[in-house]
Parts: sequence; structure tokens; C-alpha cells
Amino acid sequence: MTELSAVRFKAMVTNISIIDTPWGERVVKVDLTEERETPSAIVLPAEQSEVAREIMPVVSQILRSMPFFGAAGKARLPRLSLYLTEEEWESLLEKPTIGDLMEVEVARGSLKVRKA
Repeated sequence: MTELSAVRFKAMVTNISIIDTPWGERVVKVDLTEERETPSAIVLPAEQSEVAREIMPVVSQILRSMPFFGAAGKARLPRLSLYLTEEEWESLLEKPTIGDLMEVEVARGSLKVRKA
């Protein structure tokens, strides 16, 4: 049986916010997201029906108008949210900032997050 290797991906810090918990504590939430290309317009072969050819421009326009798909051709996929107490946040020597590119590694029961 083969051993699975580590899972690694890069994600950008897109949000850092302070949240109040139900217990009255404040925590710092750090969101990491990955930018991906949105699906392109659907291309149909020439032998498709006339109705399909007529509605495709309408479907493409609807997809472009939706916030998730957007006209820019890219969407952000949430990958990891990290919650730190205020004390944990303050103890970090190098705090992440919005726009930092981070590398996330999951392997052998551990999770590592570091600047890329």
C-alpha cells in the first residue's frame, strides 16, 4: 500500500478581522483564499440545435453578471480560516497582512502555514 504524500497549496490572506465569541472573548480571524479562473463561456458544436445556439449568449451574459463568476474571469475560493486569541495574535513575531501569499501543508496529522 502506498503512503499518501502531503497536500500543499498556496493561498492569499484576504481578510483579518476581530470577532467577539459567545464567551466574551475576542479572537482574530485570518482568512486565506485561493484565486481560480472561472469557467469560460460554453462552446457548443455546430450540430447543436438552433434553440441551444440562440440561448447561449443569454446564459453567458447571466454568468458574467453573477458576482461569483464576474466579468474578471477569476473567483476567490475560501481555503482556510484561522482563529487566534488576542494573546496568540500578539505573540506572533511576524503577523500576516492582507495580500500575503501563504503556503499551507497538510501531512501526517499536522497542518503548517508559512509565508510563501
